[in-house]
Order: sequence, then structure tokens, then C-alpha cells
Amino acid sequence: MDFPLRTEVSIEPAQWDFNYQTPAMFLGSCFSDHMGGALLRSKFPVQLNPFGVLYNPISLSMALNRILDQQEVSNDELVFHDGLWHSFYFHGSFSNSSKETLIEQCNRAIAEASTFLKSAQFLFITLGTAWVFRHQESGKIVSNCHKIPASNFERFRLSIDEIREQWLPLLSRIHQFNPKLKIIFTVSPIRHFKDGAHENQLSKSTLLLAIDEITQAYPVEQIGYFPSYELMNDELRDYRFYKEDMVHIAETGIRFIFEKFKFAFFSKETTECFNQIQPIILAKEHKILNKNDQSVTIFAEKTIEKITYLQKKYPNVNFEEEMKHFIDLAGLEKGFY
Repeated sequence: MDFPLRTEVSIEPAQWDFNYQTPAMFLGSCFSDHMGGALLRSKFPVQLNPFGVLYNPISLSMALNRILDQQEVSNDELVFHDGLWHSFYFHGSFSNSSKETLIEQCNRAIAEASTFLKSAQFLFITLGTAWVFRHQESGKIVSNCHKIPASNFERFRLSIDEIREQWLPLLSRIHQFNPKLKIIFTVSPIRHFKDGAHENQLSKSTLLLAIDEITQAYPVEQIGYFPSYELMNDELRDYRFYKEDMVHIAETGIRFIFEKFKFAFFSKETTECFNQIQPIILAKEHKILNKNDQSVTIFAEKTIEKITYLQKKYPNVNFEEEMKHFIDLAGLEKGFY
């Protein structure tokens, strides 16, 4: 066949090797959870959204500044609504009926994120929308409204200048905090149709232009861009790659973009390690109907042999969880190996 069936987005291999010895933090919209989650599942040293999912550039910059400063959450920044205490700067998964528990969880997340970022080698930032909500009483842009009535907020779209002016000094701070950190921006391909079709396009365009200005201000050795948005909207231009709501990306689309990510960032050695680990992960995820069946014991013992081999071959990969699972499944003593 000598004619193309789709528009292909050209991706050059990155100049950095992302591997099992390079800790990486993923921050941003739920798309960062998809990419980072796929890596975490495959045993890469990844930390995902320590504050929960964040969508807009201001909220992400505030989160990073808080991580750099190790600024703890205080009582006076919390709000009470629908029987729960909330922080405007953390995802709803942190909300709690106990103010003390909420503060403890948030401050633990800040401390852990600061420690991780200090030694990380990659920071992936996924921007989802340029639309923000400003809390009228405090005058601050929030990360999550927590279903508090809309009358308490002012909604507006950030400008390119506002995003650039927020991020350029922040990036300088980040590189002072961790000089070896490589930062990769991407724009979430998931459309925010609640903003409206045209407003969503304006939002995504604002993000793309802002990122372009930001990345051009820094050497390519420090900052890069991965075209998630372009891959979904240009190369996968078909609704079969979307879920039933026709907005969120289906598993096929996520896997496709992840394959492009692997092409861009994985070396040959990393790809080989990744491929050898996958059967172990799939084996652990396999649902066992009858644990007392002799074939299950044999299967578990053979898998333990494979894990032992891979542990020696890839000492930087942690197989502790998988080993424990199959030792229990085989009915063996924990310290036998």
C-alpha cells in the first residue's frame, strides 16, 4: 500500500535516557496519571501527583513552589463544606472530616514530594486548561473548588504572558533546587468540554503558545516538550480512540501515546528490561480462581524462578511485591530464596 492511512506526528528520540535508575515526578492533569501510572506499574521509580490531579498552570506552579519551600498547610487556609475540611490547593481525595488528619496528610505529601524532587532526574508537567477559578474571599486561584457554590469564585482564562511570568522564575528556582533535573512539558489531549468547544480550543492554544515561549527561554539540555496533544488530535483523529463520552481517551489511545513515549525516552536497554518485566506484572495481575490447584503452585514456583533471575540481571528494579505474592501463592516460607 503506497498511500498513508493517517497523519503521523514526527517524534525525535530524546537526548536523555529515561530508565530504571532515573527517578521521575509526574505532575498535572489526569493524563499525567495515565503516563506516570503506566511507568509506575512497570516498576519505574516514579512519584505521581503528590497533591492529586491539578489542571491549570497557576495551581501547578503554586504546588511546585510549596514543594521547594516545604511550606506546610496551616489551619487558616482550610475550608469546611458538606461535612468535610478541604484545602483549595489539594485534590478532594485529601479532604477529611478531621482537620488534623487533613493537615497531617497534606504536610506528609509536601515533605515526601520535596525529598523526592531533590533527587529526581525528570519532572513531567502536564497542563490541562488555562481556565482558572479565583476564590473571591481570599483572592487566590484555587486548584479545586470542592463543589463549593460557583458564586464564591471568579472564573477567567489565563493569558500567555501570565503563564510565562509565573513559570520562568519558578524554573530557575527548580534548577537551583535540583540542577540535574530535566523538565518535560506536555499538554493534555483530553478536551475540557465543560468550558465549551471554542473556549477549550482557546485554552489549549494558550497553553501550547505559553509552553513554547517557556521552553525557548531555556537550553534544550534542561527543558523539552512531548506532543501528547498532537498525537491524540492529529495522529489518532478518530472517535474509536475515545471512551463512550467522546471526550476522555480510551485505553487504546493511552497505550498508543505510551508507545510513543517509550520511543522518545527509552534506550534499547531500558526497552529490553521493560519487556522482560511485563510477563511478571501480568502474572501477578492474573486472577486465580482456585489457589489450591496444583497447577497454580507450579505456576507460582516457575514465576519465582523468573523473578530471581531478573533480580540478578536488573538489581535496580524492585520485585519485592511480586516475590511476596508468588511466595504466598506457592505456600512457601518467606526466606526460602
